[in-house]
Amino acid sequence: MLFLAASVALAQLPLTPQTVLDSAASLGARPTLERLYNDQRQWSALLAGIATGAPPWLKVATTLRVVSDAGASEQLDLAVGEALEHRPADVLSLAVPTFSLKVLCDGPDVDDPRFDSYGLSMAAIEQRQAKLRSIQKPSLAAVRDSCIAELEKAKSDVARFYEHTK
Repeated sequence: MLFLAASVALAQLPLTPQTVLDSAASLGARPTLERLYNDQRQWSALLAGIATGAPPWLKVATTLRVVSDAGASEQLDLAVGEALEHRPADVLSLAVPTFSLKVLCDGPDVDDPRFDSYGLSMAAIEQRQAKLRSIQKPSLAAVRDSCIAELEKAKSDVARFYEHTK
């Protein structure tokens, strides 16, 4: 009964990184993830927040990722990967190693209408690479270069998916 009351109360609060982290602290990360994942409106808002790459949202992503599986894991992975387009240094310093480079530095979700063509997917990958190249912090150089290399491999995967040949 307490879980239900807390879950209903949380659903009535605005979705912010702090409300999600507070819920994870009081109810547990797994029940918080399940509640969010089962509410399409809140789940979409959560993923959009994570995709901004703002540090509080990346903290939410790492908190939920350790208890996620299947579809929730994949969607969290894609949102954090998308965050490379906005705040790559924060992504690399806050999300790794909870999210592996191979997962983060992959192509976008080709089922997402924003990336559902060869051109749109390639543009997203190239934008991620360009943002990564702008990172000048020496402590992130190795992980930055590894991510750029993974994204280069993702270009081949996207080309194969869309049966695109040069």
